[in-house]
Amino acid sequence: MAQQVGFNAARKRYKRLYWPAIIAYVTACIGGAILVDKDTSPVWMTSVLAILTGAPLVFIMWLMLRHSDETDEYTRMRQLQAFAKGGAITMSAIWVVGSFQLWEVIPGLNVFWFGPFFFLAYGLTYCWDSLTGKTV
Repeated sequence: MAQQVGFNAARKRYKRLYWPAIIAYVTACIGGAILVDKDTSPVWMTSVLAILTGAPLVFIMWLMLRHSDETDEYTRMRQLQAFAKGGAITMSAIWVVGSFQLWEVIPGLNVFWFGPFFFLAYGLTYCWDSLTGKTV
């Protein structure tokens, strides 16, 4: 576990690493859309683009967990509970959608959308607990 640092130091460190990662993600998305043609681009190029697009998001997930380790117990518990609830909501959605696809009720769904869905579920559960006054 990382050593606990002050709130401001932990937040600054998180932001100092988060913003370059999100800029790299947006750059990879926009650059890939401009440079890569799905029909004519070689597989290696689209594979590199996939790695360049996914790596910043994986880094941000790790960064979120590291940030929670650097805060006090109360903040850590709130963050991890929201993380767990967001994961549970996302997994539930994956199972339901997968069942619908298995029984051919709906056509295939692009799995990419479960990533943003997780971040949405995580953020909403964190905000919901804050709005309802839940204190862990």
